[in-house]
Amino acid sequence: MKMASNPYDPPPPVSDGIVTPERTRESLASLIRAFLASEITAFQFDEQLDAYGGADDAIVRHVVDAVWCHYDDCTDHLVCLSKAEWDYFQRLLLVLSSDCCIETQSKRRWSIKQLIAAVSLGFFTVIAMLSGWGQHLLVLSIPFGIVSIALSLWRTQDERTLDPYAPIIFPFATFFDLATAYHSSDFRMTRYPKHIGTRRIRSPFMDAFWQCLAYTIWLILSPFPLLFQMFPESKSEIRIRAA
Repeated sequence: MKMASNPYDPPPPVSDGIVTPERTRESLASLIRAFLASEITAFQFDEQLDAYGGADDAIVRHVVDAVWCHYDDCTDHLVCLSKAEWDYFQRLLLVLSSDCCIETQSKRRWSIKQLIAAVSLGFFTVIAMLSGWGQHLLVLSIPFGIVSIALSLWRTQDERTLDPYAPIIFPFATFFDLATAYHSSDFRMTRYPKHIGTRRIRSPFMDAFWQCLAYTIWLILSPFPLLFQMFPESKSEIRIRAA
């Protein structure tokens, strides 16, 4: 069902007789601020973000993609962010308020993790061939699932080690870019309202249930993630540079 419009809907300018939504950095920043101020809910926020998905401005498209995973589009709720997430939203607002550009870097890297994944998958294949194909393989795959999960956690830890300052400057490329954007704009960060940290989208029990379910599926279907973990680690990194 389409939500009723509110004062934070992007104004629809008329061009050649066709009404199209305005998709500027300023209007997107106003929409995000409305969500952060609990003036609109997640469903309203999600619906209005749709208008920005095809924007010509790469910065606008990047910010839309960046905020997408920080709210739930299945359960309506007011803003629910941790202190780290709130600070990240403030940096995204800074991006929208300053003259910045996007820099994209693609990396492919081989490491011992791919060898471990290949050897593990090879062992599982040998066991499957010797024992025969059947439902018993769902149980036999569990130890290899543990290996796969460990490889994933290892990769995450490596990424944090490579860029320990990312949590406090991302999406900016460097402290210099962050400082330049801040001093070249009239943007001022909004202090984190502690009461939103007590909000919950779902009960802790449901969060734990879905997490356990995901890990269970991972364990019993471990050959599939191991197959993908055999390939070199590919990462497309988007960072913001101050103009």
